[in-house]
Amino acid sequence: MHTIQIITLEEAQERLLAHMHPVMPEKVGLLESIDRILAEDVYAAISQPPFERSAMDGYAVRSSDLKTSDRCHPVCLKVIDRVCAGEVTDKKVQEGEAIRIMTGAMIPEGADCVVKQEDTDYGEEDVKIYLSLDKHINCCPIGEDFHRGDCLGQKGERIDAYMMVSMASGGIDKVSVWRKIRVAIITTGEELMMPGQPLLPGKIYNSNLAYLTGRLMQLGCDITEGCFVGDDTEAIVSAVRRSAAQADVILTTGGVSVGVKDLLPEVIEKLGADLLFHGIDLKPGMPTMASLYNGKTIISLSGNPFSASAVFELLMQPLIRKMTGSSHPVMVRKEAVLAHDYPGNIGSRRVLKAYDDGHAVHITKGQHNAQMRQGIGTNCFVDMPSGTGPLKAGDKVHIWRL
Repeated sequence: MHTIQIITLEEAQERLLAHMHPVMPEKVGLLESIDRILAEDVYAAISQPPFERSAMDGYAVRSSDLKTSDRCHPVCLKVIDRVCAGEVTDKKVQEGEAIRIMTGAMIPEGADCVVKQEDTDYGEEDVKIYLSLDKHINCCPIGEDFHRGDCLGQKGERIDAYMMVSMASGGIDKVSVWRKIRVAIITTGEELMMPGQPLLPGKIYNSNLAYLTGRLMQLGCDITEGCFVGDDTEAIVSAVRRSAAQADVILTTGGVSVGVKDLLPEVIEKLGADLLFHGIDLKPGMPTMASLYNGKTIISLSGNPFSASAVFELLMQPLIRKMTGSSHPVMVRKEAVLAHDYPGNIGSRRVLKAYDDGHAVHITKGQHNAQMRQGIGTNCFVDMPSGTGPLKAGDKVHIWRL
């Protein structure tokens, strides 16, 4: 008879990561790259801006012509041309001359500063300038943002909109990113029904599929399949085999304990998969199981919603990081201050839903396996070691940031 052999959470994470390898990189268009992970450093092909340009609507002039200019003694210059953004004039600013210029336009040859139009009489053929300026005033220099060859994104960084706009400005149209991890979700249990169906007596709606689908999408994964099957060993075996043809990782929920209908241990045996572990010293999530099948990772979670979600976060986040090339896949467990008293006595090691506001951690009410609404807005788990007694506000705890 199959028995559960308990290991620590950290051992479970290590066993999984030991068998994980980064997925292959792929080239994608810049506009499709948001939230993807860079597979290589990206360098600017050009400087930004690529030429000295005007920061104002006004007049491009020689600063040496304005040395005596003020409100009472304006300098009058001849306007020889007008240049707007995207245009280039072939005229050179000589002594006593100006070129009407608009924001973003290239500074004409011979000019070394720009007078704001508000400091002039807006002249069209001749313009009066009412102040003096130093060189380069109201001009954006070449490379003000970055220079050609500057690194705009490092391997392992997530692409955000600021990085995208920087790469676009630097002339980058395609980037190398790690391929999205492909995950299949198989939820098991005769008690499950899909939302939208009339709920029959003794049945519950399939909430695990909703949670795992949502979180995998947030974590940047592709979901190859999301299904549920009844308590039937052959049906689950068939679903795993089908999923393994496309997925990198297969998540199952339900059937991992030692009850009459806990069929996943038998499924793993029938598949001929290599068992990595079965049992984690953690509540919720103690009966969690992981195995390898044809080079694919199977993580079998409890059917209880909080149990499935908690262990999913603690195992899948490091796995996803390693598979997408992160040099630091292990989740950071950090110290925090408790915002309020916590009356519970902890037997086995336990994780609790909580919210870290940056100053203190608030443990939510409702930590039972089926209580998921209390997780809305939470952003961390409090890691309570075995034997933890009642805690007071201000006591130190350890958290896993999600």
